[in-house]
Amino acid sequence: MSAGSSTIHDQSRGFTLVEILIAIFILGIVLTTIYAAYSGTLRVIREIEDDSRMYKMARITLDRMNRDLCAARRFGDAFVFQSEKTSLGRREFHTLFVWSGGHLVFEKDELPGQSASIAYFVKEDREGGFSLWRSDVAGHKPSEEKKSEGGLIICRNLRELNLKFYDENGLEHDVWDTASSLSNQKGKPPMLVRIELILENLHDGEKPHRFSTRIFLPVRK
Repeated sequence: MSAGSSTIHDQSRGFTLVEILIAIFILGIVLTTIYAAYSGTLRVIREIEDDSRMYKMARITLDRMNRDLCAARRFGDAFVFQSEKTSLGRREFHTLFVWSGGHLVFEKDELPGQSASIAYFVKEDREGGFSLWRSDVAGHKPSEEKKSEGGLIICRNLRELNLKFYDENGLEHDVWDTASSLSNQKGKPPMLVRIELILENLHDGEKPHRFSTRIFLPVRK
């Protein structure tokens, strides 16, 4: 080889191990950030969907109770409207029984608007939670069984069901019984019922969902 000739060196070379590790580290940070943002978005979406289902369930429940109570009817010369408190474990819930024209039709031979014994009561679920049930038994007279074992679940994840009743003088009562001897309750429905429905928050137990409504009963005494 002559002295004037130059040697051509291959300038290409591979990545060193340190460079590869740095690249993997940076990629890991990027993927972790993307995953955290993605999982956080999914969590928010799930929470919104769960809250939406809770609000819908509460709205349907309160609307159904409103319809049933506003359709209260006389049996003979008196109304049948009774409520009491019952204990389930360490908790206490209201039950409600009313003779009403709010019967829901499920069979072909039934007619809507029939008089029925309608009851609201709470049962404990297998998982340890509580659900609000509604029973609806059409008939010619109020059922003697106020706490039906049948019925359908109308609201799940129940924490509390609180009822307040107001007589014609505006006095508040924790319970109501048209079969009692009290002059302001005997044979009379309350003038106003306040319903408070408290549902479990599946994502934050310290912040339950609270819903309430006031129902004025447009019935003649």
